[in-house]
Amino acid sequence: MRDFWMMGPTAAALQLRAMGFSWMQAERLTSLKVRYDRGDFAESTDELNRLYFYRYLVQSGRYTDQVDLSSWNPDGRQAA
Repeated sequence: MRDFWMMGPTAAALQLRAMGFSWMQAERLTSLKVRYDRGDFAESTDELNRLYFYRYLVQSGRYTDQVDLSSWNPDGRQAA
């Protein structure tokens, strides 16, 4: 197959159809190619996974850089 992005997804699907793929198979293959090129299937690194987790904690309100001092005892233990 020629360069996918030079011909475009529609022409690529038509060429796949000419090669014997069904309409549904050709559409799924071109959709898969678009998603792969976009980076949807890239493996996450441990560092990236930690950043996603930190973002989740901040967005859910479970982590903040603001300290509520009223809930802490002077000896450093959390008050009940």
